[in-house]
Amino acid sequence: MDQLTALDAQFLYTQTDDNFNHITVLLNFDGPADDAASEVDSAALCGYLQHKLQHHSIYRRRLMRLPAELDYPYWVDDKDFNHEEHFAVYALSDPGDWRQLQEAISALHSQPMDMERPLWDVTIFTGVHCNGAHRKGFTIALRVHHVAIDGIGITKLLAYLTSPESPAPAQPNAAALPWKTMALKATTNRLRYSLKFGGSLYNSRSAISESAKHYLNTKPSERKIVPACRFNASVKGEKIFDVTRVEFSALNALRALHRGATVNDVVLAICAGGLRHYLAHHADLPPESLVAWVPVNARTTSGTDNTDSGNSISAFTAPIYTNIADPAARLAKIHAATQRGKAEKAGAGLLMDLTKCLPAAEQYLFARALNATSAVASACNLFVSNVPGPAQPITFAGHQLESLFGLPPLGEGMGLFIATPSYNGNLYFNVISTENILPDIAFFMSCIQASFAEYQHALASRRN
Repeated sequence: MDQLTALDAQFLYTQTDDNFNHITVLLNFDGPADDAASEVDSAALCGYLQHKLQHHSIYRRRLMRLPAELDYPYWVDDKDFNHEEHFAVYALSDPGDWRQLQEAISALHSQPMDMERPLWDVTIFTGVHCNGAHRKGFTIALRVHHVAIDGIGITKLLAYLTSPESPAPAQPNAAALPWKTMALKATTNRLRYSLKFGGSLYNSRSAISESAKHYLNTKPSERKIVPACRFNASVKGEKIFDVTRVEFSALNALRALHRGATVNDVVLAICAGGLRHYLAHHADLPPESLVAWVPVNARTTSGTDNTDSGNSISAFTAPIYTNIADPAARLAKIHAATQRGKAEKAGAGLLMDLTKCLPAAEQYLFARALNATSAVASACNLFVSNVPGPAQPITFAGHQLESLFGLPPLGEGMGLFIATPSYNGNLYFNVISTENILPDIAFFMSCIQASFAEYQHALASRRN
């Protein structure tokens, strides 16, 4: 039996009864060029997906939790597994436009997963007439719980689904351990994690000391603060999302506005400009910069952490300078902030490293405290995540993928997540929030596009 890591468990323990920690991936396919052609064969698609997914470790295994969280949960083979329970087909009614698909996906993403079964499911939406130039398109919505996989793992899963070849089917987990053995292992793990936590705290003493000194030696007016923001609200209720697209080559060209700027810096800068437009429109732009929580892939190119499932991420927080109007100046400041954030072992990264070492019961209580106090909101205002996708067009069961979207989970008190996957020459700004927090999400998307246009204008002006 495989056991959850402490980081995996965070995505289990921070889930609440009305906010769920699964990821929804949308694979969008255009319809046939010949309008006389029939609708897609949903049964054949389900069969193809079932064949492909059986090769992945998520396919048959479910979670088994121990009483009182004495130790981290185990992945065990689901003896009652029925793949048909994990597939659904939903036909959109006419006109099958973007608004209908958007509402259907938002409703699906807002629904809980059955935590007693393998933590994935597939819904195929047919009658989708907004995925390209033709009618009769379809969208595959794949939900996977974050406890089982992270953004890089999702990218690898997509490679599984689109590869012409498949490895041998994933083998069932080993037989469940006897309770006596698990109790003994729980005792050993508790001691091991306690020692690991103490060692991590000791090894981090320098970073903690430096952070404290920096804070005390900085003038109160110059200390980095996280301003109060409308996005730091409860995320209860149905989630909403929208997407806007930019050409990746045009976005990549904006790096020329500041020496050394990365694609991630440009993404953050465009998001910051969009937030500035949106909040100024609502007379709600704080004088201080908003702060973003930025996840970072912690996998190495080789080693035990280079896996297809589970989580291997770190994070840093950085101001995104929503208080700076000039686009080029904002990008320069963001680049400096992200370089500091990646280099410094403090803040979000330090917190994640320390919590990775907590025993299960303490991790559970810590997660409950985070949710009860919305403590993450004191560290940042929003999440921004950039996970590169396939650079070339890919096919799936004979259909060419038109576009690729993704809906990550929200955190309690963190009501805005901007995910920016890329695919085949495009980058997609996926915005996830709630109706209460972002009631005019279409306007917010226009603000993102306005920010992108500002950066293009700034680049054109510099070249001229």
